[in-house]
Amino acid sequence: MRALSILLLCLTGAGTARAAPAPGAQERFDRDKKNVGLAITLEALSPIAGAGCFYAGESDKATALAVLSVVAIGGGVGGAFWLLHLEGEHDSGVGGVALNLEESAAISLLVAAGVTYVIARISGLSLAPDATRAFNEDLRQRVGLPPAEPTIPFHAALPLGGATFRF
Repeated sequence: MRALSILLLCLTGAGTARAAPAPGAQERFDRDKKNVGLAITLEALSPIAGAGCFYAGESDKATALAVLSVVAIGGGVGGAFWLLHLEGEHDSGVGGVALNLEESAAISLLVAAGVTYVIARISGLSLAPDATRAFNEDLRQRVGLPPAEPTIPFHAALPLGGATFRF
């Protein structure tokens, strides 16, 4: 009986024992950690996507987002100038058909550039908090602190008539 109680004590105590963090680890973590709110704010205020990821140290993703948004901005400006150039053209006969094709191509370029820019901005806004959290977890490991406790996802059910919606 005594052996069983010692075994149970060892098993229950084994999961709770943690090594003490190095002295000054918490202060170093608090000094160097990145702020999620600042990353989102930088991303939202910058006209070029990827600023929040640059802040969080994800330079590869940030560079891809920045290049994508700059190309989209360039395409939009080019499409706008193309439409302005076509504004004074005379549209009659075969030249009118060509003019209509050019105008539709310029409008398509504008729409594609706008959609691409919006996608880059939304991607930047969604990647900034994830990159910041990943940076903070990596920093936590580097300074020797235990990992942050995982958050428990919230689930809710909404019975509405004959259907139940789950969140």
